[in-house]
Amino acid sequence: MTTLKRNFSHLGAITNAEGLLNTIKSFLEANDVERSTRIWGIISLFEEKQLEGWSDLPKTLIYHEVFEVFEIISILGHICPKMIVEAISKDHVNELSGKNQKGRNTQFELFIASKYIQAGYNVQFGEPDLFFYHLGNRYNIACKRPQSKNKVLNNIRKASKQISLHDGFGIVALDLTPTSIRNFDWNSDSNNVFESGQDLIWNNFLNSNRRKINELVGKYVSVVHVYGGLNHKVKNNYAYSLFDYALEIKSNRTENDYLHEIINKVQSVHPCRTN
Repeated sequence: MTTLKRNFSHLGAITNAEGLLNTIKSFLEANDVERSTRIWGIISLFEEKQLEGWSDLPKTLIYHEVFEVFEIISILGHICPKMIVEAISKDHVNELSGKNQKGRNTQFELFIASKYIQAGYNVQFGEPDLFFYHLGNRYNIACKRPQSKNKVLNNIRKASKQISLHDGFGIVALDLTPTSIRNFDWNSDSNNVFESGQDLIWNNFLNSNRRKINELVGKYVSVVHVYGGLNHKVKNNYAYSLFDYALEIKSNRTENDYLHEIINKVQSVHPCRTN
């Protein structure tokens, strides 16, 4: 049995911010999204001279939001527009309150669905959050966005419990962007950004908590796949990196689970680009 690929990074420069925003705005206008909603507020902040004067923490959250929504609209805008509108309209602009936010939770589910769809899988929305079939097997994905570091393991436990109610193989998808960036060593060097992302997500969380995670997931989860976004400067341009690291639960792997193939395909999906 082959070991899962454990790390992959997207490094995307914001070279066409206008095209990116136009894609989002066209979707919002076509679906009559009110100007008072969160997504329009996010766009206004993004357009304020590229957030000059903002500290790096809220700036990263704004960039993360814009890129995630752009990716979702690009892939799913014609498939489930009502679900997208509901997700990006809810919640306040500020994400630093530490409170659970239903709109952004759904938004993360949509983002994960877009990744698997781009990888070639026919994803359906339903319990635990997402699922799809591949070569006769069912794969269940539970998505969580813990709002603080001390809630991450508990979210894995909750996700595993959701997955346990369904037959098939389990994948827990976590977005650690709101928690990991609070501990990021901000540096404009892209190599250091990659190393910091690896430390925050793989070294300091997944690998160091391997034993606890194995205990929490029981016999139902085969992969814990963690995402985290960071923005930084490359020369005179802003860039955005989405890190994702997949921890295999070896005791729950089988010879015919196809998870190595599936996760590698998902990790190999590149972000959508504007022309």
